[in-house]
Amino acid sequence: MPRYLVRCLVLCAVVWLMLAGPSEGAKVKVWYHATQGHHDKAQFKQAVVTSEGALQLSRLVKPFAGIQATHVWAMVEDKAGNLFVATGDEGKLFKVNPDGKVTLAYTSTDSQILSLAMAPDGTVYAGTGPHGLIVRIPPVGEAKVLVADLDNYVWSLVHDPVTRTLFAGTGPKGRIYQVNADGKASIFYATKQEHILCLARSADNMLYAGTDKGGLVYRIDQAGKGFVLFHAQQGEVRSLLLSGKEIYAGTSVPVPRGSRGSPGSGSHSSVTSLDKDGPDQASAKKGKPKKVNAKTVSSTNSSEADDSGSRTSSASSAPPPATGENSIYRISPDGMVREIFREKVMVLSLLRWNGKVLAGTGLRGQLFEIDEASKEKSELARLDNGLIHCLYQRQDGSIVIGAGDPGKLYVLDNEFCRKGTITSGVLDAKITSKWGTLSWKARTPAGTSVSIAVRTGNVAEPDQTWSDWSAEGTDLSGIRVAAPAARYLQYRVTLTTDNPKISPQLRSLALRYKNTNQAPEVTNLEVPDLANTNLDNPKKLKIKWSAVDPNEDELTYNLYVRKEGWKDWVLVEEDLEKKEFEWDTTTFPSGFYQVKVVASDRRDNSPEEALTSQRISPFVPISHVPPTVQVKINGMDGDRAIIEATATDPMVRLTEASFAVNGKKWSNVFPTDGLFDSKTENFRFTTDPLRPGTYVLILRVKDAAGNVGSGDVVFTVREKTTK
Repeated sequence: MPRYLVRCLVLCAVVWLMLAGPSEGAKVKVWYHATQGHHDKAQFKQAVVTSEGALQLSRLVKPFAGIQATHVWAMVEDKAGNLFVATGDEGKLFKVNPDGKVTLAYTSTDSQILSLAMAPDGTVYAGTGPHGLIVRIPPVGEAKVLVADLDNYVWSLVHDPVTRTLFAGTGPKGRIYQVNADGKASIFYATKQEHILCLARSADNMLYAGTDKGGLVYRIDQAGKGFVLFHAQQGEVRSLLLSGKEIYAGTSVPVPRGSRGSPGSGSHSSVTSLDKDGPDQASAKKGKPKKVNAKTVSSTNSSEADDSGSRTSSASSAPPPATGENSIYRISPDGMVREIFREKVMVLSLLRWNGKVLAGTGLRGQLFEIDEASKEKSELARLDNGLIHCLYQRQDGSIVIGAGDPGKLYVLDNEFCRKGTITSGVLDAKITSKWGTLSWKARTPAGTSVSIAVRTGNVAEPDQTWSDWSAEGTDLSGIRVAAPAARYLQYRVTLTTDNPKISPQLRSLALRYKNTNQAPEVTNLEVPDLANTNLDNPKKLKIKWSAVDPNEDELTYNLYVRKEGWKDWVLVEEDLEKKEFEWDTTTFPSGFYQVKVVASDRRDNSPEEALTSQRISPFVPISHVPPTVQVKINGMDGDRAIIEATATDPMVRLTEASFAVNGKKWSNVFPTDGLFDSKTENFRFTTDPLRPGTYVLILRVKDAAGNVGSGDVVFTVREKTTK
């Protein structure tokens, strides 16, 4: 490269640096949202966030067959296309015919119908709580209680069409019952667990059970021999899915409030609605679980598996789940386990659909799709309801979603919603701020659009005092945020499509802002006071201070002193970066001084915006004048001289005294009251025994400023005369 060109480039770089300057750049901050976690506190309406953090429209979820219930716990469909829906908290079983007409098929004496199973002849079996009933509802004729008092909760049911046997997973004693066609029940398998939450039956007549307490998945053969197939990291396996030879297990330990997956303040979702004490808490806690009816149940088989085995090593190779995190595990025929999903949600239901796994979750009513081939997980939809208790694929291929809190039915459509919004959580700039440019990256196929609006306020919860939403911005390259300066900001993303087969996607956004400059504060200033402090070197005072800046600007400090009686301050040091300074007082005259520290944020602000603050100390003495000392002899005590003395300092207290006789060793003495605590002290002491002769005694006194004064007396000790 030619030299002249190199010189030009260097010159341009220097000019650019001079023009750019550090003052503005250091003040600009940015909120950058590009991951799933960035949207933890956002409110979604017909929109979802992908595992890669992109925002897009949700799948269309259409309300289906209105029913009145708090929870939809289970669904089955007969050959005629009638859908049976088990609900609580009024213990009703609804029937929805192919035309969508809803009728009441059965009302239980229990508050919850928790599980359903369908026999080939169209007979529906329903399990209840909190009194553990199994009810048989034939295609024609009246419903009848088949088994009563089957522990407290019949959480799960499966029907074996070959043997016409019904298997019931119950709690709180962790038993699986088998019920024959005549209604005779016996314990098929007993565990050391508390609840059998889910059951699944394979084509080779193996029974699989998921439990609560230890998070176990059992495999039980036809003879009632059990084997712990998998021990999950979490303590509760709520859902099982058999797909070919693969087994999928979903866990649902409670999600703590405030974590991702928890409902907003307006939701009625509650972990207690899923508590194993029972959906009907009042009924469940009235007393101990009732005993099994001896007339209908016999303990013909109580095989017990070893529940104390360690967790499956292949599943625990990943980091252990954090509090509230739940997983979906795939268990292969060879026993190998792979975790395919983990989120801070409760996995309540599973379904195989189009070669992928659907997961219904709580507490935000999120429906996820897991593609094992691509190792991707996507959120398909987010309901207004908090809990997706069950998923069911009907004979016509449609997917029905059973929700709770409140109980509703939906049909999952294969199209996207036409419009959706994502309202961010409230972003806190900590102090009043000015807003800059909002820019974003998005994919907008033809017929789709992305727009963003913002609003601001000075209270943490948006209310009527906040500004109105700004106009919708659509320029991807960036828009100037048209909102008042404030502490808090919210943005709202609106996604639209004219083609329900495609969705726009917002992949990231960046919002730049600048805190309104606020003055720093010198919060503390410490100057040693010689009247109260003993210093090793009192001529050099170590001054210390502390300071904070609301904008987190870099601060520098100027130090000033002023003697009592002076009009102006004297600059001692400037542009200090450390929050301490050693002041050499020998360069200043004696007197009483104040120290002033001035903090400035000018390094991070333009001269017009830079601010300062100061703090001034109380008066402290600086003294170079020694104490005055007067000494006299006040007789003899035998061969010892009695000495009396007075020492006075004009400014600071006295700190020590010592005397010497005829230039010999120094001996410490103390005031008559025993304390050096004032500017004037009196002394009375005696010398060592003295022989006759003339002596000179020096008394040396030191003050807190390090000044030393002395006084002396000459006296003669005479020989004693004898009569």
